[in-house]
Amino acid sequence: MSTQLARHQTDVASEHIPLLKELCFGVCRQYPKLNSVALSLLSHPFEEKDTDLYATLLLGLYQLSYMNTPDHAAVNESVEACRLLNKDWATKLMNAVLRRYQREGDEIIASLESMPSVEYNQPKWLVKRFNKHWPDQLEEIIEASNTHPPMCIRVNESAVSRETYQTQLSELGIKSNAGEFSPSALYLRNAVRVSELPNFEEGFSSVQDEAAQLSAHILLPKSGEKVLDACAAPGGKTGHLLEVAKDIELTAVELEPWRMEKIESNLERLGYSAHLICADAGDLDAWWEGEQFDKILLDVPCSATGVIRRNPDIKINRKPADINELVEIQREIVNQVWKTLKPNGFLLYVTCSLMPEENEQQIHQFLESQLDANEVPLNTINEDLSIEWGIPVSHGRQLFPSLEGHDGFYYCLLQKISA
Repeated sequence: MSTQLARHQTDVASEHIPLLKELCFGVCRQYPKLNSVALSLLSHPFEEKDTDLYATLLLGLYQLSYMNTPDHAAVNESVEACRLLNKDWATKLMNAVLRRYQREGDEIIASLESMPSVEYNQPKWLVKRFNKHWPDQLEEIIEASNTHPPMCIRVNESAVSRETYQTQLSELGIKSNAGEFSPSALYLRNAVRVSELPNFEEGFSSVQDEAAQLSAHILLPKSGEKVLDACAAPGGKTGHLLEVAKDIELTAVELEPWRMEKIESNLERLGYSAHLICADAGDLDAWWEGEQFDKILLDVPCSATGVIRRNPDIKINRKPADINELVEIQREIVNQVWKTLKPNGFLLYVTCSLMPEENEQQIHQFLESQLDANEVPLNTINEDLSIEWGIPVSHGRQLFPSLEGHDGFYYCLLQKISA
């Protein structure tokens, strides 16, 4: 969503961009609830050609419910938007619907409270999946997924220690807490612009969730090793691998050219370089030259159900059928990329999903089909790494999004058995 927004915000004055982001992310974050309210207010849903009007209605409802915008301004701006869209016929309807919500909002929401979309502010199908797989963690998952995520940074320990950087932040009035599981993580008490972080442009820190930081600490690359970062965008983990050991031979593969640009800019800021290849990681003929890797980071495309709070458009765009499609894509990628791993080498399988079929069940099927694959503990390479995070599942460990902490992630470490 952030990428799509960045493409369109060039037409918006810089002082209005924070408001644009608040409206877009806010409507997506509250979409299940707002959608149920909007449909209850309309006698007939808008036709598909009038999706822009429906979006305008949701923006109006969001401002009335969650922002400090004066009620009359929220209504008037929504009505004016109809005119800007050259749909003057909708002005009276927009005005009537929003004014009714002004008057009867509490009663309307109370009448819809039993709906999962209103009670949990998540799509019904997703609530059912969470409850089926994680009944004991359901409330925790829902609450964390509906909030703004904390701002977590990764300290570049090759440039500065976490303790020193925390002191530098404090001297600037930026308070932080050390992450519990990643030795490079700092949580900021209040979010700031990256330009306010000391030596950010010199690569002293990066914005990255604590759970995502675990990848490099688990794999712990060493000097001279040949390492693959498959499905590498946006490059946060790529950079972290090089921070841990800058003189590894790192290859990063990414399918989308525009996402490859993000990797390039991230590495440039950090002052590192890697062999970047724009290709499908699962299509070995398109990129692999035959030399096997010592270690592989495989962060496969997934449903991103563990990072909904960072990508709230998932509540709108993700559908149940997507999970099955992603499972097939993941299976193809892991089976193909496995061929590029040396005997005795390690592959770290990662998702930001909470769906067992993408995680432990995927690994179960992989181990059933690959007789030279063996699951090993996540601290096999890095004995100093704490693995008291998340919960153990049939294969690997599952982390859930936490209110003031990390996102939802899944990790499993595999080793190729020597013939």
